[in-house]
Amino acid sequence: MPQVRDLSVIDVPGGCVLTSCDISAGFGEKVHDGLRVAPEVTARLTLRVALLEMLASGAVVVAVSDVIGAEMEPTGKRVIAGLKDELIKADLGHIELNGSTEENMNVTQTSVGVLVTGFATKAALKLINVHEAAVLFAFGEPIVGAEVLQRMAEMPDYHLVKKLVEHSDVLEVVPVGSKGMAYEANTLARLNDCTFKASDVFNEATMNKTAGPASVILVAVKASEVKAFEQNFPAAKCLGELRNYHE
Repeated sequence: MPQVRDLSVIDVPGGCVLTSCDISAGFGEKVHDGLRVAPEVTARLTLRVALLEMLASGAVVVAVSDVIGAEMEPTGKRVIAGLKDELIKADLGHIELNGSTEENMNVTQTSVGVLVTGFATKAALKLINVHEAAVLFAFGEPIVGAEVLQRMAEMPDYHLVKKLVEHSDVLEVVPVGSKGMAYEANTLARLNDCTFKASDVFNEATMNKTAGPASVILVAVKASEVKAFEQNFPAAKCLGELRNYHE
């Protein structure tokens, strides 16, 4: 299992080391940034993507590194402040940041890259874990760019993802980013030797729209436990079914 979606998975004694990463470029307050936004916000949203990918796998975050395409004063410090705020939001305030800034060039466009490292026992991982009939649900809606700034509070949060991962009837949890819901749903099906049959809850344009900084979370749930799941998670929208190739 060397790579699953945006996760690298490395077998080590006692379990697996996992890495996830993300980058945002052109979002900031520099002259050539395409969308004007505070560097703190750029940092938070970038880290959010990599953290959610890691937490959704069932792994525990053990380290976070940043690569900031800007000078330390003032942009770098503001980015680091945003990263620390996001770690606190995810109940990971104990994690020490390590990283680097660009001091040799006059940078005119902001970029922020992050690398998250995690660890999990193989029993704890929820990757390629759909071994029975399942129903796929979605939390949130695809939003990107300026929409994100207006609707940040609506996006699925860390508490929800952790709750989903810990739920016994949940087989897999998948954050959706720039490739959209249809891509991630079909990738999830392919990795599990299944096919995805979509419902009509979202139209084709919405299914293929970028979900920006993981504004949508997909959840594969045991088909036999769907009613109970819907009662426990009323915000979930039924996206379709995952069927074994032989069914």
